Amino acid sequence: MKKLLILLLLVPTLAMSGTFKNDEGKFGLKTKKSGFKFHLNFMDHNDHNFQYIKDKTKARAGKYFQRFEVRDGDCFGDDSWSDCDTNRERVEFSTRPRQPIKKNQCYGYSLMLSKDFIDTHPTNTSLGQVHQHGGPTGTAGGLASFPPLIQIDAREGYLYFNWHELSGSATNVIDQSRYYKLKSLEDMKEVWTDISFCLDFKNKRMDAWVDGIKKVEILKSPIFFKPKAIYFKHGIYRSFISKYKARNNGKMPTQIVFYDEIRRGNSIKKVDININPKLKPVD
Repeated sequence: MKKLLILLLLVPTLAMSGTFKNDEGKFGLKTKKSGFKFHLNFMDHNDHNFQYIKDKTKARAGKYFQRFEVRDGDCFGDDSWSDCDTNRERVEFSTRPRQPIKKNQCYGYSLMLSKDFIDTHPTNTSLGQVHQHGGPTGTAGGLASFPPLIQIDAREGYLYFNWHELSGSATNVIDQSRYYKLKSLEDMKEVWTDISFCLDFKNKRMDAWVDGIKKVEILKSPIFFKPKAIYFKHGIYRSFISKYKARNNGKMPTQIVFYDEIRRGNSIKKVDININPKLKPVD
């Protein structure tokens, strides 16, 4: 009876936390009212790399928010990929379900940098991506590349909307990043910033907002090659870390970033609380 009572007491805590492990032992986060079913780390992470924190005084909305930390040497992999072998470091969660390549696909989330956040340029730090499932392949820096559609990049003192304009062939893709400035990194330290954007496949355009203000308008199709689907990823992803190490005694700095209110929908009103204040908090 005592064991049963302990289990019953534990169940509400686990449900509220939103964290879980799947059948393969991969760590994930369940979501509600977000347009996603869950976020999952398909690689791995150490205890310091991720925390799901309950503190409604610090959350962007609701009671919970997420803390990511990547230190020098934090690289992982899965059965088909190794960041340690490909000049990368990351702790990043992928979302399910994936989205089809049709109509209007919108994403929104809140982001806050720690007070001592360091810009790792010329190494790129991505703080959110829209990736492709079954998309084109190629090489970058002499390594295999599976280019995303969108990266939200911290580089050269600013946060950028990075659209990957792809050309060439499906097996030897040419990847050209097109950068659009969103906000100063200095202005994002210890302050929540709301990022939202829409990929309109029907009308062939892309739009992005910061704190509810339109910052980007691209009147071109988001894609040149049509993948099977797209999906959102969030966390801290550092690519080509050797570039920063070459200038800084062979070490990468620790970076800490906070996330909250991660959503998807078919219109900007479904994902941006500034444009639609009636949106319910995502915990």
